[in-house]
Formats: sequence, C-alpha cells, structure tokens
Amino acid sequence: MMNARTFPTPARLIRRCLILLALLAAPLIVSACASMSEDECRVADWQRTGYADGAAGEDQDMIASYTSDCAKAGVRPDATAWRAGWDKGIKTYCTPARGWEEGVDGNSWKSDVCRGQPQGAAFERALRDGLKVSETRRDIQNNDFRINELERKLQKAQKDDERRSLRDQIRNLDRQQSTLRDLLSRQEKLKP
Repeated sequence: MMNARTFPTPARLIRRCLILLALLAAPLIVSACASMSEDECRVADWQRTGYADGAAGEDQDMIASYTSDCAKAGVRPDATAWRAGWDKGIKTYCTPARGWEEGVDGNSWKSDVCRGQPQGAAFERALRDGLKVSETRRDIQNNDFRINELERKLQKAQKDDERRSLRDQIRNLDRQQSTLRDLLSRQEKLKP
C-alpha cells in the first residue's frame, strides 16, 4: 500500500515550484536593481554614460544610483562629466515627439524629467495628449472585453428577459465604443 506522503498534493507541488522560482529569481531581481556593475563602474566613460541617460529620459538623480553602486567597487563617478553628458542627452529626449510616445505608452512618470528644459513645456503637453490616447485605447479595450463577455452570456441565456437585458447592455457598449473611437480619432490627430 502506498503512503499518502509518497506523492505530494497538487497544492504542495505548486507551493514548492513557487518557492523554487522565487529562489532562482532573487539574484536576478537584486542585480536588476543595480544601476551599474562593479566592472562597468571601473571602465565607465561618465560623459557618455550621462549622455545615454539623458537621451533615454533618465532622471538627473541617476548619478546618485551610480555613486552608491560604484562605491562597492571603490570608484567615485565623475559627476561633472556625467552631468555635462546628461545635459546634452536630455535635449535630444525632451521633444514633443518623445513626449507623445511616452504618453501613448502610458508613462506618466516621465512628466518631470523635462521640466526646465528648452522644450519641456512642449514635451509635457504632448505627454498629456499621448496619455489621453493611452487612456481611451484602454477604455476601448475594456469595453471590447465586456462586450465579448456579454455575448458569451447571451449565447447561454435561456430566458427572454435575460437575453433582452444582455442585448441592451451590448447595444449601450457598442454606442460607447463608437463614441470612444471618434474621440480616439480626434486625439490621435494631436500627434506632433
């Protein structure tokens, strides 16, 4: 006769797998938090690094992360060179086109990085317009999901009252979708 402990229950198997995954992922998560490895700190061209950070829209506080990470390697970043690079790089990032892209991607936290830059106001305006597009697209997607859900319920519905109610809900959502698509069309015309 087999012992019940011979085969773990599905819940135990899942728990063990989750623990194993967490243990395997922990070093990756910790290393992902580091802005720069010790080896990178030793060979960094700080002006080039600053430029790349600025061009990627990284906040100017990024140098503090490098200072912390590189201290472990006994390296002190050249903050002046990094800042000179960042000042040039951020100008390539802070454009209305980039603000629009960040907004459409839903990256609302990018609004502060261009404050005080020559095109900062235009970047922020385009970001806000892009965020509206992102929100409208999300609303359309949510309505599509809800319509599909109601259509599945309609196929299974047995009573006339229930079918009528479901059809009314679908019609209302279809009208909302039409309004949202018109709104999206107008919003997308604001793209710089």
